[in-house]
Amino acid sequence: MSFPFAHAQATSLYQQYSVYNLAQAGNFNQLMRQGYAQAGQRNYRRALQFFRQALSARPGNRFATAAIANMQSYIQRGARRSIGFTAGRPGRVRAGGTRGTCFQNQKAPIPLVPSDQEAQLTTAEYPTFYIYIPQITTEARTMEFVLRDNTNITPLYRESFHPVQQAGIISIRLPTRIPLQIGQIYTWGFSMICDPRKRDEDIYIEGRIERLQDENLDTQLQTTSKILDRAVLYTTAGFWENAFTDIAILRRQRPNDPEVQQYWQDLLQSIEAPPETYNKPFLPCCTPKQ
Repeated sequence: MSFPFAHAQATSLYQQYSVYNLAQAGNFNQLMRQGYAQAGQRNYRRALQFFRQALSARPGNRFATAAIANMQSYIQRGARRSIGFTAGRPGRVRAGGTRGTCFQNQKAPIPLVPSDQEAQLTTAEYPTFYIYIPQITTEARTMEFVLRDNTNITPLYRESFHPVQQAGIISIRLPTRIPLQIGQIYTWGFSMICDPRKRDEDIYIEGRIERLQDENLDTQLQTTSKILDRAVLYTTAGFWENAFTDIAILRRQRPNDPEVQQYWQDLLQSIEAPPETYNKPFLPCCTPKQ
């Protein structure tokens, strides 16, 4: 049995197009992996070349775009050992919601995330949220964290915690029963509650988070054992939560290491966090209230 000429010609063109697409995809992946490898070695100029070529192979790709912006930022700083976050950062996070008479003289907590307009990125199923509490408030009775998936009024997760007793950084990790789904954007909120009967007087902040996967980044991470190197790769790709968590772990393990302290300060400076946050301790938190 033979096919009409036109059908055979169309099939041939489709096969050629498919081969072309596969070649383009393979070239993009190879270039991204080479870029990540160079970034991990702090060869930022060479990494930038690979990421630019990758973007040419796949215009508009968010990971290539983020990597280019971050490489350019590292190069401009002029430091070989540099880390930070640039891509997708239109403005510093500010407190949202209301502040009633209950907290009239209280400074608002500061979420340690890059932006109040774009979702921070993570690869983690169970990410950690970091919040700086500026000062002790005797009015605070409860701290509350809420996570929503933007499709349901009922929160996926809501937990109340005892208020901290000093200024510092708290971290809230999602429990294993609440895994983030890939490609889904979630909204989180944090409240300091003075009077549970007057929630309009809460100090309230919120943000968004999205879980994504980058197979090229994953490939490079499998060959990277040092936490600092992993953090550089995460910031290169725009995964703020992963990078911040890695450096936070190191800061707890090596509080007097000047290199770790410099990376920590670089991260905080890149999101325009106030200098008062640079040397504040991690506070023992957060134990759910019974």
